[in-house]
Amino acid sequence: MLTTSDWRARFDRLPDAGAYAERIGRHTNIADYLDDSGYGWYVHHGDLVVPEDLDHDVALIVDGDLVVHGFVDDYVSRIGMLVVLGDLVLRDLVSWGSVYVGGDLRAEGMVCGYYNDFTFEVAGAVHGRALVLDDKSASYGTGELEVGIDSYDPTKEQLRAAREILVPQLYDGGAKRAREGRLPKLGRPSYRRICRRLHAGKPLFRSADRADRAE
Repeated sequence: MLTTSDWRARFDRLPDAGAYAERIGRHTNIADYLDDSGYGWYVHHGDLVVPEDLDHDVALIVDGDLVVHGFVDDYVSRIGMLVVLGDLVLRDLVSWGSVYVGGDLRAEGMVCGYYNDFTFEVAGAVHGRALVLDDKSASYGTGELEVGIDSYDPTKEQLRAAREILVPQLYDGGAKRAREGRLPKLGRPSYRRICRRLHAGKPLFRSADRADRAE
């Protein structure tokens, strides 16, 4: 796993990121974070490609597209902040910090946003198998999604649809219920369980034949 701070030599330090707040728009939630110099913002000019999973631990603006060949977790070493002015393309995303995407967010699998001190914004559309938001200030367009769980007051239909495609181990008590031949209780998948399985290299989604073991 690559840590973003290990690549700091590739980035320029921004003593004042306010110009990017103006460029993105003061109506966005991310503008308040860009105005805060305490985050120590960096910028990468042009497209950026990351060849593996990413522990995102800095405040970074990518003035272009960001492509990650793996997953991104912004709460491993420390809380990371990510602004991508183009498209964000990756396998999976789990975010505790703030994420802003000026284009589309394209994930192969899971997009998960958690915790209300930070924000999740996509000016374009979110594409992926599942979008799971939990107590997260969010603004986004919906693209090709199998499942979407709203940040606040998700419907039973959303929760049932997620339970159909996600492995039971993502739910509290789900592994035990799976051993008993029962579905997980209806509710949200756990952010912490999602993170643990991603880092362990275990699948988040049920196999095609649904013969998932209670690992």
